[in-house]
Amino acid sequence: MSLAALFGFGSVIFLIVMTGAFIYGLTALRQVADRDNYRPGSAKN
Repeated sequence: MSLAALFGFGSVIFLIVMTGAFIYGLTALRQVADRDNYRPGSAKN
């Protein structure tokens, strides 16, 4: 494989991994906010 193909493949993998990490981070923050009742009206009573 050429260097350009390796770079392109690595870029795609990097974007997929970082998107997953970003979504996981948002989910974790939302769970913490719901647990601490940080967002009014969002916690199930």
